[in-house]
Amino acid sequence: MTADFLSDPAVAAARGVSSPAAAEGDAAHNAALMPGPAHPVPWRALLGDVLLEADDWSALASMARVRRCRAGDLALRRGDAAVAMVALCEGRVVAGGPLAGPCWLDLHTAWLDGRYEEDARIVSATALVMEWPMAAATLWLRSQPPVLAALLRASAAQLREAQDALRGLTTKDATARIAAWLLAQAGGSAEVRLAERKRDVAARLSISPETLSRALRQLADRGILAVQGYRIGLLDPVALLALARCGRAA
Repeated sequence: MTADFLSDPAVAAARGVSSPAAAEGDAAHNAALMPGPAHPVPWRALLGDVLLEADDWSALASMARVRRCRAGDLALRRGDAAVAMVALCEGRVVAGGPLAGPCWLDLHTAWLDGRYEEDARIVSATALVMEWPMAAATLWLRSQPPVLAALLRASAAQLREAQDALRGLTTKDATARIAAWLLAQAGGSAEVRLAERKRDVAARLSISPETLSRALRQLADRGILAVQGYRIGLLDPVALLALARCGRAA
């Protein structure tokens, strides 16, 4: 894995948020107590709008280890000891499914003293990966209830997504699962570019590769999709959404 560490304590502190001028008043001061766009870690996307003092942001930055990875590198390796919370700051990975940063890659395993459960492989040209070591995080979080609450909310959101995915596998037929998955991958765009093999997509949806291919052909014949290899155009998102909501397992 190619790693270019971007944040040692000195560098991270230098990239922290500057304190606003006292003359701007308390309101301006509070509004500025968030990491700015120049910060290497998108904390706002990962934690929400948590307000901290500038010194606290600098302390947080000094704990985070940021590395630049290249296509094919592993952001996470299955079986490695989980000693840090890991986030994807920018770029794309395949980890069970395709993910685009900023997002948490693994937020829970380090809390359980476990091992990472799956590989997360970089599929973009480059990516920025952040590791927040638990040895430092647990001590610091004792005095930071807002950040701890933000992490809890992020973990709860991931749990809800996992429950929704499991519910979909048990209550929806194959076409509905495919429709819901395509909409989730598209994220509002009109095209999905598969970052993994179709058989891996089929396995995630608990269907056979043949069922996936057949369903895609049928949706294409109905004018809902346009399928060209690993590129899938969403021609009729409304119809796709209806299928995702209404499909039921027999």
